[in-house]
Amino acid sequence: MNAKKTAKSILALSLSFSIVLAGCGKNNDNNAASSAPASSASSSETQASETASPSTEAALEPVDLTYYFPNTPQKDLQAVEDAVNKLIQPKINAKVHLKLIDWGAYDEKMKVINASGEVYDLAFTSAWTNNYYQNVANGALAPLDELLEKYPDMKAGIPDMFWDVARVKGHIYAVPTFQQSTAGYGYTIQKKLADKYNLDWKSVTKLSDLTPFLDTIKKNEPNLIPWEYNQNADAFKQAPPMFGMEALGDTLTPGSLYLADGSKVINQFESPEFKEYVTMMRDWYTKGYLKKEAPTLTDTNADRKAGKNALQFGQIDLGTVDYEAAGMKSTGRMSGFNPDVESYDYQFVKPLLTTDKAAATMTGISVNSKNKERAMMFLNLLHTDKDVYNTLIWGVEGKHYKKVSDIRIETIKDGGFQIWSAWEFGNMANSYLSEGDPQGNDEGFRKMWIDLNKNATPSNALGFVFDFTPVKSEKANVDAVISELYYALGSGSVDPDKYLPKFLDKLKSAGADKIIAEKQKQLDEWRASK
Repeated sequence: MNAKKTAKSILALSLSFSIVLAGCGKNNDNNAASSAPASSASSSETQASETASPSTEAALEPVDLTYYFPNTPQKDLQAVEDAVNKLIQPKINAKVHLKLIDWGAYDEKMKVINASGEVYDLAFTSAWTNNYYQNVANGALAPLDELLEKYPDMKAGIPDMFWDVARVKGHIYAVPTFQQSTAGYGYTIQKKLADKYNLDWKSVTKLSDLTPFLDTIKKNEPNLIPWEYNQNADAFKQAPPMFGMEALGDTLTPGSLYLADGSKVINQFESPEFKEYVTMMRDWYTKGYLKKEAPTLTDTNADRKAGKNALQFGQIDLGTVDYEAAGMKSTGRMSGFNPDVESYDYQFVKPLLTTDKAAATMTGISVNSKNKERAMMFLNLLHTDKDVYNTLIWGVEGKHYKKVSDIRIETIKDGGFQIWSAWEFGNMANSYLSEGDPQGNDEGFRKMWIDLNKNATPSNALGFVFDFTPVKSEKANVDAVISELYYALGSGSVDPDKYLPKFLDKLKSAGADKIIAEKQKQLDEWRASK
């Protein structure tokens, strides 16, 4: 898929829905608090929302759906579940039970659920947690091709490139979230700190340039954490392009491409870039820039809400410089978690279209579901009905947020429901703007997101999907090694001179070379077929 063709298709889609694209980074980018803007619904959109269920024939039998997804535990989850069900029950005669699992436990919990054959209906899946491609290889997800044909509005609302990365051996096993499809990277820094210490925050071109900033914070702000780190905010895992690479499949399985080459599959953990990264992180860790418990942390939202992080890694598709140039005021991504903490958001790696980002957020239907079509009806509502979508994302109006305008809200602090994950579900085109989004020119904001997608550079392997089936055993063995050693190295809590060779030896023994060879074979076949 060439850049021009991709850009035209994205722009056409954007204009037809009168929307602006926005989204996450992480992948679980917990750092990306801002939401996608939504415009007033056109008559066609309203009609699509009102007719989200394709069947008004004989009354549907009532069913209960179970929906697993990761996030930070929420005190008011039951109230939100009740509100969602009040909306969907008249439309599809179903109730959905929201099974929120803490970020850090989600991957392992879903492995157990899928392996046990538990009957459930829907689950969040991606290239980085509850591994989509592994689940397809293991037969945990139902093929959705026939069901998707019954919901043309939902299907048309998602660009072709998203469906391309969801397709394995010609079949689609999950519905992609329509969110920001390009990924640029950088960092965020508390505005008051950058101003107080006169830090040249725009001078950064690579992560190591942040060392003097972190040192200043460590010496002068004993109550702050200089650099946020958790397993879902690890730069090498979350941002391969920051190191000149792109992932093939999930980001931690051995086998990546250099962006400058795009033809030879390498073991990214044997690269000089990885050694440089873990060496830098070791230096940062020993100097106290990270929490001591960093390697075991999976969720640091409490620190974000308390304003304790001085600097954070982030997926920065548009940052402070972009908004300032457009005459918009942005309080920064940190303010999305705490309105009293404004930040400068700076991008130093330009946006790129990659397969792993297009596959970063999806929802699958379990192969064991007894109500697959009703589950698809719910997904259709989540993609086409603004009320259903925003209730799941933002909660109950007046209790969890208040309206500022037709498309803007302010969240209510300590209201009991703040998941900050509009990118995790449905179609972000339907999302309200929140306090984390820039203000002053909504139409300008819309145009910026459209232009970002229109002009994005496609990766060399955009659309390539790795099929894990031939190396299922090796993949499981490699995953075990990564769980054992990767985050200790990535956080800098162990000496890379001692533990990096052990890590590489264990990966090789687990079958990393066979996985890389299989990726090379499939990549070559994919290129030959284009």
